[in-house]
Amino acid sequence: MKKHGRGWLLVAIVALALSGCSGRGAETLVYNGPTEQTVPMGQRVPGTDMQYVGYSDAGAEVIIADQRSVKKVGDSLDWKGTPGAGVEVVLAQRILAANPERLQTVGTVKISVQDVSPVAAQYPDKPALSYSVAVGYTVRKGSAIPGTLIKYAGKTEDGAQFEGVSGYPYRKMGDSVSWMGRLRSNVYLDTTLRVIAYGDDFVTLGGLANIGLAP
Repeated sequence: MKKHGRGWLLVAIVALALSGCSGRGAETLVYNGPTEQTVPMGQRVPGTDMQYVGYSDAGAEVIIADQRSVKKVGDSLDWKGTPGAGVEVVLAQRILAANPERLQTVGTVKISVQDVSPVAAQYPDKPALSYSVAVGYTVRKGSAIPGTLIKYAGKTEDGAQFEGVSGYPYRKMGDSVSWMGRLRSNVYLDTTLRVIAYGDDFVTLGGLANIGLAP
């Protein structure tokens, strides 16, 4: 395999190692992964009540729970709340940079979606709130990829076979599996995964999940 051909595999392995999505009970999905955000002056950190309101030599001025706080580069900017029905978000961030125009943060996000019942649906053009999270799964034969209606049907001579995909059902190492749908009435999922490994009774995939709240 050529060096540049390993890029997708490296991304997938990192996704599996650092983040993912897991079931918590039968109807709750939990997404964990890195996140970065850019917040223009005067705007809120998306989905939160934290607002970037000023900048000076002392640092970035942020309103948190109706109180003003001056934050320096490297300081924490955490938040936990419910931006929509059945959705809990936990942000653990650090300030990466700040200036009079914008605030930049990096960290992790944990998104818990309750009462999940996947159906195929169009992802909103302009969701009210969205996150992109690296995910990784090992799916047993006969089971669905979390948050989708795509099931792993097993190993064949043509590759890993899937049910619920559009058109050709076989995928080989490095091939993509995509899904767009609704997790619950107000939460949407748009995900593209790559096949990392597969056998008679399992398939391992990694990629990105875009989770959006209805506008």
